[in-house]
Amino acid sequence: MRPDSFFQKELLEDLRDRRGLILKFALPAALLLPLILADVPVSLQAAGITVAVVFSGVFGSSIGLVRLRESGMLERMAMLPVSPRRLTAGYVFANALLDLAQVAVPLAVFLLVHPPAPAGVVYAAVSFASAVVAANALGVLAAAVPGSSGEGHLYAIVTVMAAIAFSGLIAPAPYTQGLLPFWYLYAALLTTPGAFALAPVLAALLLGSVLTVSPWLFGRTGG
Repeated sequence: MRPDSFFQKELLEDLRDRRGLILKFALPAALLLPLILADVPVSLQAAGITVAVVFSGVFGSSIGLVRLRESGMLERMAMLPVSPRRLTAGYVFANALLDLAQVAVPLAVFLLVHPPAPAGVVYAAVSFASAVVAANALGVLAAAVPGSSGEGHLYAIVTVMAAIAFSGLIAPAPYTQGLLPFWYLYAALLTTPGAFALAPVLAALLLGSVLTVSPWLFGRTGG
C-alpha cells in the first residue's frame, strides 16, 4: 500500500476486521430484509432503505474521522506531501464503497420484489450511488467540529436526523426535500417521475464542500 493512499488504508483496515465486516453486512440485511419482505406499504420500505443509507454513511464516516483525529492519524497524514483534498476524497470514497456494498443486497431484493421498468433501474442506481456519496460527505462535514468521540456521536446523530427530516422521509417537506440527494433515492424506489439527474449534481456539490474544508480537517491552510 502506498503511504499516501487514504483510500487503500481505509479499505484494508475494514477488510482485516473480519468480525466487524460481517456485522456491517449482516446488520443492514437483518433490519431491511424483514421490512422489504413484509406486507407493509412500499413507501415504508423505500423510506427504510433511504434512512439506512443516510445513517450508515453519515454515522460511519463521521465517527471514523473523529477517531482518526483522536488517535493522531490525521496529523501524521498531514505530514505527507499529499494534498489534503486527495486524502479526504480517498476517505470519502473508501467509506462510500463499503456502504454501497452493505446496502446493495437489500436494495437488490427490493428491486426484485418490486421490479421497476428498465429506466427505473437506472434511476435507482444513479440515485443510490449519489445518496451514498452525499451521506459520507455529510458525515465528514459533521466531523469537522467535534473534538471527541462523545461530541462526534452527538453531531452525527443531529446530522442524520436533520437529513432525514429535510429530505421528507418522515413527513412531507416540499420546500427542502429536493435540496439533498436522499429524496431522489426515495422517489426512485417508488418509481416516482422526477429530475433524478439532480441527485449526482447535489452529491457533487456536497463533496466539493468537503474538499474545500479538507485543509482545515488536516490542520493545514493550503493544498
